[in-house]
Amino acid sequence: MSEERYEIRGKIGQGGVGAVYRAYDTQLRREVAIKRVLADEDGNEDVNQDTATANLLKEATALSSVQHPHICTVYDAGIDKEGPFVVMELINGKTLDEMVDRGTLTFDDFREVAIQSQEAMIAAQDLDLVHRDLKPSNVMVCWLPSGRFQVKLVDFGLAKFSAKPSLQTIDHGDAVFGSIFFMAPEQFERTPLDRRTDMYALGCMYYYSLAGTYPFNGDSAPQVMAGHLQNSVQPLQELRPDLPAWVCEWVMWHISRNMEDRPDSARVALERFINNETIAAQNGGVVPSAASSPQLVIPATASNRIQPATAATPVQPALSGKTAPQSITSPTGVSAVSQGQRIQPASAITGGTAIQPARPAIASNPTITPETGANPVTPAVTTPEEEQAAAAAAAAEQQVAIQAKAKKQKTLIIGAVAGVVVLGGVAVMLMGSSGDVKRFNALTEQAADITVGDLPTTEEDTRILLTALNDDTLQNRHAIHKRLMKASEQGDFSVDQMILEHIAGIDPNSEDAKHLATVIGQRNNNDAIAELLKIAVKHPNTGLAKIAIEASSKTINQANFKPFLSILSATDKSDVKRQAERALKDTISKSRDKGELTNLLLGSFDSSLDKNFRLAMIRLLGNCGSPAAKLKLEECLKSSESGERIAAAVAFSSWPNDEPFDALIDAYASEESISAKDQIFKNAIALLSSKRNHNESEIANRWMTLAGYSNSDKHKFSIINAAAYAKQDWSRAVLEYYTSNEHSNSVRNRAQDKLSSL
Repeated sequence: MSEERYEIRGKIGQGGVGAVYRAYDTQLRREVAIKRVLADEDGNEDVNQDTATANLLKEATALSSVQHPHICTVYDAGIDKEGPFVVMELINGKTLDEMVDRGTLTFDDFREVAIQSQEAMIAAQDLDLVHRDLKPSNVMVCWLPSGRFQVKLVDFGLAKFSAKPSLQTIDHGDAVFGSIFFMAPEQFERTPLDRRTDMYALGCMYYYSLAGTYPFNGDSAPQVMAGHLQNSVQPLQELRPDLPAWVCEWVMWHISRNMEDRPDSARVALERFINNETIAAQNGGVVPSAASSPQLVIPATASNRIQPATAATPVQPALSGKTAPQSITSPTGVSAVSQGQRIQPASAITGGTAIQPARPAIASNPTITPETGANPVTPAVTTPEEEQAAAAAAAAEQQVAIQAKAKKQKTLIIGAVAGVVVLGGVAVMLMGSSGDVKRFNALTEQAADITVGDLPTTEEDTRILLTALNDDTLQNRHAIHKRLMKASEQGDFSVDQMILEHIAGIDPNSEDAKHLATVIGQRNNNDAIAELLKIAVKHPNTGLAKIAIEASSKTINQANFKPFLSILSATDKSDVKRQAERALKDTISKSRDKGELTNLLLGSFDSSLDKNFRLAMIRLLGNCGSPAAKLKLEECLKSSESGERIAAAVAFSSWPNDEPFDALIDAYASEESISAKDQIFKNAIALLSSKRNHNESEIANRWMTLAGYSNSDKHKFSIINAAAYAKQDWSRAVLEYYTSNEHSNSVRNRAQDKLSSL
């Protein structure tokens, strides 16, 4: 590389084998990004270095073949005395995952991200290029001078030209490259890949941008992998009910388990998106507008960090995603999406004629007015006095917001000097000495290296990282969370204790509180997890509570039983309730002192007036297996409340042996409610089917008794299937019972088929 032509002006980022630098092209007088393979510090010329070099040059070849406004452009490539290098377009913006950190996307913003990314992939797929590593961190959002945003795909380092399917690249540790949260099932199975692999990754990325959570998640890599392979994903519509159903179905189409069930190409996917939107508009379907969403303001420099509140911006009700949808706004604070931003896919679909979907009348106005960034309101006739009063109120509200922000900033001052830290491409303020700033940059840079485990950390390092989180304008907070997760104490202090103190002092509903709780859980300090659970008891209606329960239930500790009960009793959140009840059940199942836990459950049942909590106590008693629990459940089977009778039947299905069978049969015989009768019978089957300590001398008689009580084909089919699956000595007698003429033809045929398979 000619040193006279390119002036290196600083490092942008660094990975395991490569680094990217900001540079200036003196010939063309423009800023560029230069990527090169890192030299081996020990001077070893090993295979990994050769592989990295080959991949870098392959990336240059791939990118130089694709000329598209939504794909990063390659200007130059070569090899000099320091090794190979690639000169690329310098993109000033934010990655998509950094955008999602601040809030899930509104429909309008998602529409642009979807259309632009699909157009980019159409260009790549026309050249038989498979990216193979699409993920939010490889999607840049940058702003044009007009204020509109533009999406660009970057890092084709894992891409490969292949008109035929190719196998997933494997490194020398036999680990597949790429992000596990966005990899298609075939990448784990090492089967041939093609463009439908990229469509799956796009779908995972779209889901993440709309829901704020990964479609396939887990506490470990194997769990995430199993999620992909089993396609165990929560429908997007449940997390974003504010979106049109066709949008959610379009996203879910991309992440189908089988390649044949996904879009065959980006061209097909984009065409369906536009057609669905057109049909929805013509049929009167209203597409949600970003007008009702809180505005996301991305600061460009330290000078515009404090953003005055916009009086006309209402707060959107919380959704089930990570945060409420946020409009993408330019560094000036103006929403990037308006009517002018509606980029229509032209040549990519129709060869030059853009498909113009008919938009519903409600969306005919721009989402955000360019002058102020405020939400549009219905024009109204106002008097000069009213306008003056409204302007004064807005100015007063802005002043209050500025003063509140300034007060908070003041409390963060550690020294007399305010340093500017560049993190994730955006300048943010970190109050402290210039030494703090330098150390902060070094610490967060370490977090980017996924190959490193524990990282030595001093008490001062921990203070610097936690103090930085107090800055509301800080971007890419995940870098701090990751660095804290890897921190190993250097000195007589506790990283976990400092994190816990920070959590206790911030809003428990904040994303930082939840992420730091996750950090505590993954650091696997049982004492710290117990302290985290105490904090969660005080805030049972927050995401922090759920994370604390998940962390503490990994290692069963009977001392956590009471906190679990407290959270279950106090929370109004259904997901937290489920998590707490599951943790209580696991604790009971693995406890050696079930008598004490039985007494705690009975005491909680008697002292509570909350119906749902009492039902949970009944269900949990089934795991105790104690005489006191059995007595209480038999009492509940005779309750005047049908819910308690059903809960008791469910509890008995978890009993460690089949002793409760007679109580269930008696309850079934006397039950008048059809739904309750069905539930009791179902749980009686579950009790006898379970692999527990059955009374072998009684099990056959109990199955025949249950068969005699079955009075519907549904119940009979259930017993026939259970008997055939068990393949026990009693199975034939039960199946033969159902072959008699007193049963329907369908029942007799089913029983005969199962008999022939024994």
